[in-house]
Amino acid sequence: MKKAVSMRLIALALTAAGLATAAGASLAAVPTAQTILPGHWEYSYRIGPIPAGDESRCLKQADVEQFAKGICTRKYTCDYETRVVKDGKISLKGTWTDKKGRVAPVTANGGYTPESFRMDIKLKTVNGLALAGVMDAKRISATCPADAK
Repeated sequence: MKKAVSMRLIALALTAAGLATAAGASLAAVPTAQTILPGHWEYSYRIGPIPAGDESRCLKQADVEQFAKGICTRKYTCDYETRVVKDGKISLKGTWTDKKGRVAPVTANGGYTPESFRMDIKLKTVNGLALAGVMDAKRISATCPADAK
C-alpha cells in the first residue's frame, strides 16, 4: 500500500514538473538565452524502471521562458539555492513548499537540446520518503495541433 502511494506521489511530482514547463501567462515574447523551442512536445515519466505516464503538451514562448527559470507548479512555491539552466545543462536544488507550508527538498539534474530534455528528479516527501524518477521530453513538431493542450 505504501509503495503504491509513493509511486503515485512521484508520478504526480513528475507530471507537475512537466506541466510546469507548460504553465505561465501569455506574455509578449522577450528574447532569452536559447534553451528549448516552442512547439508540440511529448513527455514520458519513469519511477526507476517503471513507466509512470506520458503526455503531450503545446509549449508557447512563455513556457520556454519558464523552463529557463526551473521547474515549479502552481501548487507549490519553489525556491532554488541552485538554479542552472544553460549551455545544455540543468541543475536545480532547493525546496517545494505546498499551500499548507509543508516543505519538500528537491533536486533535478539533466540536460537539454533545443528539441529534447531529460531530468533526473529526486525529492523527499513531507513525510521524509525519498523518491526518484526521470522525465524525458522531445519536441515532435514546431507547430501544435489545433486540439493540443
